Amino acid sequence: METVKKQLPVKLEGHETDRLIFRKLRLDDLNDMLPFFESEKAMEFFKSPLLPKNHALEWLQRQLNRYNTFGDGLYGLFLKETHALAGMCGFIWQEVDGKEELEIGYHLLPDYWKFGYATEAATYCRNLARRNKLAPTIISIIDIHNINSQHVAMRNGMHRERQTIFKGIPVYIYRISLQ
Repeated sequence: METVKKQLPVKLEGHETDRLIFRKLRLDDLNDMLPFFESEKAMEFFKSPLLPKNHALEWLQRQLNRYNTFGDGLYGLFLKETHALAGMCGFIWQEVDGKEELEIGYHLLPDYWKFGYATEAATYCRNLARRNKLAPTIISIIDIHNINSQHVAMRNGMHRERQTIFKGIPVYIYRISLQ
């Protein structure tokens, strides 16, 4: 298979929505991220054998590597009003069923669920991808049991395309055309 991963021409650093600021995560964000990794409910769809702090550090280091390698990765979502870290959202190149796809991924810290932040950030990313012609289509990969994330994808104009196995987990692929 030929890899189509390439450096994204657009970075999310400093972009803003009505309520959020996108910023690259840094190692000093680790403690602010911990509530996500310590939440049993959040980890229901994001399993790891690691202790929460080790899982958070591994995940954070993967994002830092993505920023440097391909310019993709999940960025911190900081509330404009308080500058608190509410979650993470951004673009990730993923291999799904043997094909490279550009994904909009998102995770919110439990204290910020049900306020529309995930939809706001994901919609912003979709529009940015469309304006900059980042890919013909964009996907979100969602655990088949994660109803809340499926609702975010649908509010982002995506449709459920199919079910598949991704990294050993049954998932739905949600997709939207950017053309």
